[in-house]
Amino acid sequence: MTLRSGVDRWKQVSELLADDISTGALAPGARLPSSRALATRFGVHRHTVLKAISHLQDQGLLRVEQGRGTFVVEHAVQVRLGQQTWFEQNLMDSHFLPTRQVLTVLEMPAPADAAAALAVGPGDPVVRIEHLGEADGIPIYFGRHYFPAARFPRVADDFRGFGTERSTEIVFARILEAHGFGDFRRKAIRIGARLPDAEEARYLQMGRATPLVETRIVFVDRQDRPVMYGFSAYCSDRVELTIDV
Repeated sequence: MTLRSGVDRWKQVSELLADDISTGALAPGARLPSSRALATRFGVHRHTVLKAISHLQDQGLLRVEQGRGTFVVEHAVQVRLGQQTWFEQNLMDSHFLPTRQVLTVLEMPAPADAAAALAVGPGDPVVRIEHLGEADGIPIYFGRHYFPAARFPRVADDFRGFGTERSTEIVFARILEAHGFGDFRRKAIRIGARLPDAEEARYLQMGRATPLVETRIVFVDRQDRPVMYGFSAYCSDRVELTIDV
């Protein structure tokens, strides 16, 4: 491929890659060929390709994951955090298939933050569920949710029953309803941003330099009693959070 004269070569390479993205030749989530392969394709030095990739990363079109490669950024999923707006409905409204995967189920003494959120004593028994939420098979968030064991005596078995495979059947609203808490809502939401740890980056298939959007939410029943405390780490370039007021 012959590039034009009089225009910086890295700019031309970035324009050509941007065209590939806009036309669908490089689909959302697709991994780019190696920088060496792209340098051969465009007839430029590898550092020219790397500069073009860095520019497209700044433009929000590409993301670079250390050790994995360079990927086209997926369309952002709209996630509404209302009192009773749930993950499944958010994704279906955006025409994505919602799935979850149970990673770990642990019966444990309540850590301090979970004890305070659930209004139980420090060290009281809770059930911690770690899981991955996905849209069309693409990881969207890593979640860690706590249930007070005294109010949910079977919840650990419920989640273990799903196994470890991706499933459309892991729906928190159904699980709480089966335990007699069908009418629950979000009461308190805290939102922050930080970089992922190694475990989160691995599960979310993201680079360690890409920020997470972190939510911590207390869910209560109709008597305003806490029924679940949830921590979720969202990949920031795959979601757009909206707070309903």
